[in-house]
Amino acid sequence: MKQYTIRTLISIFIFALLQCGSGIELTELPIGGNIEAIDKTGAKVNLQSFPEPVLLVFFGYTYCPDFCPNTFAKIKAATEGLSSLEKNHFRVIFVSIDPERDSTETVNKYVQFYIPNASGFSFDLATTNQIVKQYAAYVEKTKDGLSFDHSTYVYVLDSKRKTRKLIKSTDPKEVITKTIRALSGNSVQSK
Repeated sequence: MKQYTIRTLISIFIFALLQCGSGIELTELPIGGNIEAIDKTGAKVNLQSFPEPVLLVFFGYTYCPDFCPNTFAKIKAATEGLSSLEKNHFRVIFVSIDPERDSTETVNKYVQFYIPNASGFSFDLATTNQIVKQYAAYVEKTKDGLSFDHSTYVYVLDSKRKTRKLIKSTDPKEVITKTIRALSGNSVQSK
């Protein structure tokens, strides 16, 4: 009888662990996805070419006074506790919404100041607008013409470059950590 109770408890415990997973809901979303375009240097950009299974994509500009630096700081804090192996499972992709002032070189230096495994891109205005539309992002130049109001989501792409989650700027850093771990571990169940 005692052995039966212990087996039952172990079975319930294992079942509960399997059901809990990461606690992160990942669903394929109909926005975002792969970017295939030519950046301002003439280089081909294709998100499929990155080996990391998880991409964290967000939009901003190097003159951004608040959201962009705060997002980089949150991603950095969220990933500091990852192992070396886990850190190789994600990459940050930053798309400039200010192609008039942001060169590809400037954007790349900007993002790598915060996170070494990050890539920054600047495209011509037409391409930028097309990518913003593809991601259903919000971008509007302010009346003074010097800054932008813009979406504050981080779009999380899986290894097939499908958008699986939108991380809000108000989400705690643990959401980023758990999402990277869930997607890089191939433990995702579509809902």
